Amino acid sequence: MATILYHAVELFCFCLAIHILVWRTFPVRHQGIRLGLIFSLGAVAMVGVYALATRFSKGSFESLNWPSWGLACLLHFSLSGVYLNLYTLVTGFSPSIGILERVEESMPHGLKRSELAPPWFTNKNLSGARRENLLATGFIYETGGVLHLSPRGRLIAHCFLIFRRFLGLPDVAKG
Repeated sequence: MATILYHAVELFCFCLAIHILVWRTFPVRHQGIRLGLIFSLGAVAMVGVYALATRFSKGSFESLNWPSWGLACLLHFSLSGVYLNLYTLVTGFSPSIGILERVEESMPHGLKRSELAPPWFTNKNLSGARRENLLATGFIYETGGVLHLSPRGRLIAHCFLIFRRFLGLPDVAKG
């Protein structure tokens, strides 16, 4: 069991290092696709290298236990899926984080409520980046200055609306 956990963390850390190296070297385009490729192909490459190392080494590596590696890969892909979903939250503009940073800058004296709204709470920061992302992924499209849901966007919106209602949360779009 410990071996499975060790290998899963090993795979995830290897792919995370590749991800950081790629993002620091190349501009980010199609981040979801690139992240998925990095975390899937990186894991496959590492398992392949380990398989070759066990085959051609003379006892310096333990033999490859395929069921353990399969479970390690399953755990790795689970961790990767969570990371891919959280990555967009970390990289996007967050008003809550902006408020926390603004209050932290004024410590230890604090910040008056009237001084809370920073100048970067603009339409571009609050909705522009999200709108551009939705346009780029094809969830919405624009015709004559009006935004429309694509069929994929409608499916996603309905799924989230049903889930929010199931949890007893209010409809976000209605305020």
